[in-house]
Amino acid sequence: MAKSKGLTAKTADRHFLYQAAVQDSESETERIIEIFKKIRRRSPMTLREDFCGTAIACASWVKSHRKRTAMGLDLDEDVLAWGRQHNLRPLGDDAKRVTLLTKNVISTTSPKVDLCTAFNFSYCIFKDRKDLIRYFKRVRSSLVDDGVFMMDLYGGTDAGEVLEEARKCKWKGKTFTYVWDQAYFNPIDNHVINHIHFRFPDKSEMKKAFTYDWRLWSPVEVSECLAEAGFTRSRVWWEEEDEDGDGTGVYHPVTEAENQAGWICYIVAER
Repeated sequence: MAKSKGLTAKTADRHFLYQAAVQDSESETERIIEIFKKIRRRSPMTLREDFCGTAIACASWVKSHRKRTAMGLDLDEDVLAWGRQHNLRPLGDDAKRVTLLTKNVISTTSPKVDLCTAFNFSYCIFKDRKDLIRYFKRVRSSLVDDGVFMMDLYGGTDAGEVLEEARKCKWKGKTFTYVWDQAYFNPIDNHVINHIHFRFPDKSEMKKAFTYDWRLWSPVEVSECLAEAGFTRSRVWWEEEDEDGDGTGVYHPVTEAENQAGWICYIVAER
């Protein structure tokens, strides 16, 4: 049997690599359902995924229960088409419970949903406070009365540093290196420019496979904007650690946390 060729910059698909390196959609689906249940004492059934990209989270959502439905919003029709081909088509009839819209997330959508998510720090594209609040208002108006809005956010002492972090990953048994490149940080306005690069065993590299031009918001800033948008309560959910200081994947609401070189938290807002 011929040996399978390894990944190279010419042959690899950046979306598959991103999903393999960055997203664990099935685990995250389980986590956000559990958080919702802790808050609302019921199970969420309808999802709006903002900045959905390849919609892998929408796919995981409908796979988690035969009655769950998902709506994904993104402005990039090419990426949505990729998601339909690679993430929704394999679902068969279950794909009918996913609706993908080429639509600005600063939109009110119907029907209203139990849960809206904005993950992978995507809302940081809004650099101005008034734009962020306007977005939050649209999300709130798209939620049912006891709906919940969840975001993630990164930070820590290294968040403002210009640096690269690399780690080995695998896609279908083939290895590659994921590189998170914090290329620019302005401490005056928290403007950041970050890139994702992919490197391969043959020494080839897919440079700037993804680029992000963001404002790095802080948890308190996001919480204040959520309150101004009309959300009744927002809390920061922090990952608990084991005896060795490693994350357990279990999150709890906190009002104080020890700063670290790097952290990722959830911000959970209740309509």
